[in-house]
Amino acid sequence: MAVISSIDNPSAVFYNPAMLVFQKGFGMSVGDTMIAPNTRYEDPTTGKRYYAKTETHHLPTFFAKYTHNNMSFGIGVYSPFGLSTEWPQGWAGSRYSTFAELKTTYVNPVFAFKANDNFSFSFGLSYITGSVTTKQTVFVAPGLPDGASKLAGDGDGIGYNAGVAIKLPADYMLSFTYRSPTEIRFNGKAFFSLPPPLASTGAGASTTFTLPFIAVAGLAKKIGALTLEGDILYTGWSSMSSYRITFDNGTADAFVYKNWFNTPSIALGANYTVNKYFDIRGGYMYDKSPVPGKTLGPELPDSTRNIFTIGSTFQKEAFKVNLGYQATFFNDRNSYIQGLNGKYTNFAHVFLLNFEYNQ
Repeated sequence: MAVISSIDNPSAVFYNPAMLVFQKGFGMSVGDTMIAPNTRYEDPTTGKRYYAKTETHHLPTFFAKYTHNNMSFGIGVYSPFGLSTEWPQGWAGSRYSTFAELKTTYVNPVFAFKANDNFSFSFGLSYITGSVTTKQTVFVAPGLPDGASKLAGDGDGIGYNAGVAIKLPADYMLSFTYRSPTEIRFNGKAFFSLPPPLASTGAGASTTFTLPFIAVAGLAKKIGALTLEGDILYTGWSSMSSYRITFDNGTADAFVYKNWFNTPSIALGANYTVNKYFDIRGGYMYDKSPVPGKTLGPELPDSTRNIFTIGSTFQKEAFKVNLGYQATFFNDRNSYIQGLNGKYTNFAHVFLLNFEYNQ
């Protein structure tokens, strides 16, 4: 849902901190985003269908802000990336992936300043910690059962974000935000479980991911109790187009090429204030996938998404409860990687629960 030019709660720390200066006093919010994906792969030769494990992922959030005169300070702790994909043992693509998980946590202090009644700007730093885990089966030799490999590591990095908000005539608000790419070096272990008579082995391993930049432009219009907004997003996914895994035991480096590309997306949103106790909202987003078919694998069987959201806010004095639901429709997608060129089908339920206090 489009919000960077109309956000009016402490989560502006994430969406556009320049909007914090239009919120008076102290405010804080805590919440949870619950994602329940359903992923299926269909073998083109046999027609057999394989289902990834259904699991609800929790992405908790905490935001706090304080505005005094023309300045605002805020902090956010949130997890924008926190998904995993787990396939059944022995499935058709087990040599590509049986489990893949990437988790990140951002600690993001921000500062915003209102230069005048019509212009504000913001800047923030993000300390990012992350972990990555991958598992797959490994072909050993003819006549022997497959082995298994596991890579696990963690790391951290520093990024920044900035935003501006511009009040225009006729109750329009124009905003721009930018979140920098962030390089994270992961250090961990590689484990190889091999069938007898071979011996299992382990080694230190490391790799580097660069999380993408995100640039957003948004325009909001207030019409009485109704606020409308449209956003254009551009995400620099090409930063994750390839990566290299280095082992400390002399094993040759592994190179992984994904060839991801930068993508535009659009988001539309509407919020209607029914009365001082109750708001309702809805939105739509077209989110283009950065993954080409020739590298579309089971660790992240991504496709272009059509996203629909509904939500509401219940307010009593200084307290608010925010509820939301998002239906994410993924386009069916064929993979063209060797030996696993079937069709992926995805759908995801997303639920939001958030408690807010403003003084």
